[in-house]
Amino acid sequence: MERKFDGAKLSRRGFLKAAGAVGAAGFAGTSLTGIAAGSATAGEAANETFSYTYHNEHCLCNCMLQCTVRDGRLAMIQPRENEDKRFQNVCLKGISEVQNIYGDARIQRPMKRVGERGSGEFEAISWDEAFQMIAENFKAIQEKYGKEALWIQCSTEASQRFPPLLASVLGAQAGGMNGYDMGQGNGQIMAFAPWIGMFAQNTIWEWPEADVVILANTNLVETSLTWSRGMLNAQEAGTKFICIDPRFSPTAGKADQWVNLRAGTDPAFFLGMTKYILDEDLFDRDHVLAHTALPTLIDAETGACLVDVEPGTNPETGEPVELKTFYVWDEGTNTAVPQDTAGVIPALEGEFTIDGKRYVTQFTRLRKDMEPYTLEWTAKTCDIPAEMVADVATQYAKGPSIIDNGVGGIDKFGNNDVAGHCYALIASLTGNYGKRGTGCGIYGYHVTPYEAHLGAWALPEGMAPAPSPQGFYDVVGGDTVHGALFFGDIPTQKAANWNKTLEWIESLDFVALADIYHSSVTDFVDLVLPVCSKFECADAVGGIKCANAHILANLKVLDPLFESKSDFYIEKGIAEAMGLGDVFPADGEEYARAILATDDPQIVGFTLERLQEAGGALRLIGSEDLIAPEVGFAYGTASGKQEPYYEALLAFGQAFPAWEQPNEAYPENPLREKYPLQFNQARSRFRVHSAYSGAKWIQEVAEPCIELNPVDAAARGLKDGDAVEVFNDRGSFRTVLRLNEAVRPESAFMVESTYRQYLDGTIMQSVSNDNLNERGYALPFGPMIPFNDTLIEIKKVGE
Repeated sequence: MERKFDGAKLSRRGFLKAAGAVGAAGFAGTSLTGIAAGSATAGEAANETFSYTYHNEHCLCNCMLQCTVRDGRLAMIQPRENEDKRFQNVCLKGISEVQNIYGDARIQRPMKRVGERGSGEFEAISWDEAFQMIAENFKAIQEKYGKEALWIQCSTEASQRFPPLLASVLGAQAGGMNGYDMGQGNGQIMAFAPWIGMFAQNTIWEWPEADVVILANTNLVETSLTWSRGMLNAQEAGTKFICIDPRFSPTAGKADQWVNLRAGTDPAFFLGMTKYILDEDLFDRDHVLAHTALPTLIDAETGACLVDVEPGTNPETGEPVELKTFYVWDEGTNTAVPQDTAGVIPALEGEFTIDGKRYVTQFTRLRKDMEPYTLEWTAKTCDIPAEMVADVATQYAKGPSIIDNGVGGIDKFGNNDVAGHCYALIASLTGNYGKRGTGCGIYGYHVTPYEAHLGAWALPEGMAPAPSPQGFYDVVGGDTVHGALFFGDIPTQKAANWNKTLEWIESLDFVALADIYHSSVTDFVDLVLPVCSKFECADAVGGIKCANAHILANLKVLDPLFESKSDFYIEKGIAEAMGLGDVFPADGEEYARAILATDDPQIVGFTLERLQEAGGALRLIGSEDLIAPEVGFAYGTASGKQEPYYEALLAFGQAFPAWEQPNEAYPENPLREKYPLQFNQARSRFRVHSAYSGAKWIQEVAEPCIELNPVDAAARGLKDGDAVEVFNDRGSFRTVLRLNEAVRPESAFMVESTYRQYLDGTIMQSVSNDNLNERGYALPFGPMIPFNDTLIEIKKVGE
């Protein structure tokens, strides 16, 4: 029996179809529907060709693809043959591109707004008109407010493979701090320099050498599906996997042990582990003394390190730097001496008087700082048994052990960096960093130790983007930007609290969107430009990329569909309309050759012709061994050792990680009386952010919905399939309810982001938390948007 929507009086599928139709019908004089039906279909005697490309930038181009084209239509996507079968991959999202690029949400031609912003009323125009409209508005904005008043930002969904050039050519801002996926990285990066961004410095292929791998908010089996083989292979070799996740995710189902802690309490769990390891003497004393800065001395009152500082020069960059000499207490001489003094016997613990001032070792302070985090406190805070904390701590400390953190979950809470800091601390304390089978960071995307240095297109001297000290989440709260061009749905992906973002959009003099699909922001801009998918090129090649120990070419599969253009040709067209087109490459082939013009020995002799002959992929020279060299114990930190004590964060009370409640979604928050549910957004195997929302094949098995534990649903009188409204003081959106016991009580789960036409014209980020942790501005990757640190309530539509 087909369920009905209470209040809406529509069937579930009818609701979604109606919402989609309303979203598309707003384009005056044209239609976005019926695209698939109008495309060629393959017959028995179809003309069949093959071409090669690589898939989504969201997944760091994990899949090399062989594409079959029949009678001009993409008909089949398969993994490209590869001698190393680990790189012969495709996932559900990749296969669905056969239908997705012909989806009803596809934008077909340039459109300019003819109604009010938000009305969805547009009319078709030519590309020449569109380029002229942009050029006139960009010139007017920059002449009136300055070059930096223009914001040009690209998403991975609506970009091809060539690095963007337009912001540099115009001196516009090109996007600042990212705002998500780097929170835990913020907490790890300072302990182990140099660091590959947020990624681990070794690879998943080393996991079989670990006894234990802790998956911290890592839904590897879904969101990094092609590399879940690394987990399964390691399990076969005897490695135990412990999944830490409030939700019983598919990865939790495959793990050996599941820790179902309360959302936002990951730091508390690891702080409890740290105290238990200290109390039970499970730390690696020899490692701590030899390879960490924990024996060095700090002021007992202020926490400042006892150091000598003198000027120096960075040997790689030539830039001036401060050279620091750290001190330890030598038990042989009972004096403070430089840590690298020959024959020194450093004291690990103790308080010492030097020139009339009291000093302690970092390790001594660590014991004191960890005193509150007893097993009982941890169990209460995380809402799990105390024995579970002790058990995981014991297994991890024994080692060799690895912590693999994902980019969801705690990363989207206000206390995200504290979690990452905990990983760095516990790894340093137990000797689980530096040697085989140890490490921490993100493993599921960056799966080789190789990265070739590629060339670039040389712009005239002085052409560069304006400095962008802020992230987009800050820009939407200010008045320094007056015009914008977005490649993709930046406003709903890189900012929370949609109603505030919309106020900012409405304040702009001019805003344009270049996108493949009718995404959520489309109806609120002045000009809409149709972008090619990754499978469409005007030239023989659409881009060059280094990924997974290969140089990859985005070779032409299809001509651009409808009137779409790649982002490269959109940027070039705008530059030509502004009289600056001569600084761009003539075409994609010229740009590709410039990128391949490099002296990196890993790609000596690699040419565009060789890439074409090889089916779009060439293995980097000397990249046969995917197990990275041992990380070792030489670091670029100030002391040259592992430094889990962050002196720079003393002012924030986070020199060693300290418990900090989530910004909003904590149990004692009085706001829970109105909004008792924590709203959890995460990726799934069906979508990446909003990408694939319009793919009919995926819609058949994964329509947008919000999931609730049956206990919470019953308390609200809600049933599976109900049309519901999700709301808080920031705003609301509408969707379908699904019951799922895998969702933790007092939480709600939803696959992150989708187009508003599939949510009855509403936007799910209307409810999300935009309060930033001020400490983020002192961290390497900036503040992170606390999307999951959000409280909501749910009711039936119409109540």
